[in-house]
Amino acid sequence: MEKETTMRKKFRVYFLATAMILAFGLVGCSSKPSTTATSNTEATTNTETETETRTYHKKDVTGPAASFDWNAKVEPTNYERTFVETNSGSQFNKTLDRTKEAAENLEKKKKEISDPKVQTALKLVDAVFVNQENFDLVVKSAGASNQEELFDKIWNEYLVPDLTKIRPNFSNDTVFEYKGEKYPLKIYAPMFFKVNTNALGKAGAYTLEDYKVEGDLVYLKFMSPAVDTYQYEVKASYHTDNLEFFQGLVEEQQKVLETDYAKALNIRFVYQLAALDFKANNYVDLEGMDYLDRNTHYLAIKVDNNGEARLDNENLANLLQISMKASNEANKGKFE
Repeated sequence: MEKETTMRKKFRVYFLATAMILAFGLVGCSSKPSTTATSNTEATTNTETETETRTYHKKDVTGPAASFDWNAKVEPTNYERTFVETNSGSQFNKTLDRTKEAAENLEKKKKEISDPKVQTALKLVDAVFVNQENFDLVVKSAGASNQEELFDKIWNEYLVPDLTKIRPNFSNDTVFEYKGEKYPLKIYAPMFFKVNTNALGKAGAYTLEDYKVEGDLVYLKFMSPAVDTYQYEVKASYHTDNLEFFQGLVEEQQKVLETDYAKALNIRFVYQLAALDFKANNYVDLEGMDYLDRNTHYLAIKVDNNGEARLDNENLANLLQISMKASNEANKGKFE
């Protein structure tokens, strides 16, 4: 794990000023819950014995996206972390005492909760911030068959329509060509949100503040750590044999920053993914050198009497810190 200290930064780029979380936080989204696959993709079908099971997977994907392992998951955090000072490369170890304390406090609160619907809802939050080896619970609750479908779904069904509303010239068909490779926005945007979500899996805990139950709806108020998006630049700076690649991306983005938002966004996704070697199991650090819960979530999760949980796109975007504004505004009143 790398974390920059107060030393001067060796490699600094000036990209889009807002991280994606902030960029989409400006969108007053209203989602349409859906459990169907996106129309711009195809699915492969596998036959097991005499039962056909449909596996969602985009065909004809080339370049770095072709080897992106959508089934990858990050391991839970431990309470020992190694930090690297950017300029000198020196390392030091730190015990994450606050993370351990937050995890213990969370477990204590959960043991005090007897309502099975609340317990079910909290399992989804756990699957993001505590142990992403259980992330399939989130996938299922969103009506998706796998992680690839989940992140395609949140991008195509939720974010693209709202980006199009506020930026009429926005096109999901944007393709960025660079150094002989083509990077379609509709392919690389979901990939970015996947690796960005990986980082949340290293939180180790979240701070549960309150909950309410109204029929089949469980409302949660909790706080969580945030992704340190500057760490994408730090990660890029470690590619000392390929800094020209990243600097070229910065220059390409500057050319279209004021005229083509979709392409500028696409270039940022490519930059961030390249900083992580386009690997689906990579991630950047969270803010703070130990547990730091800065984001407040107001979440609504539907849990029926059979214990089946359902997350609509609006609340899914909140849970994954992709776009939190709409869900927070819709659910905050339950706690006032």
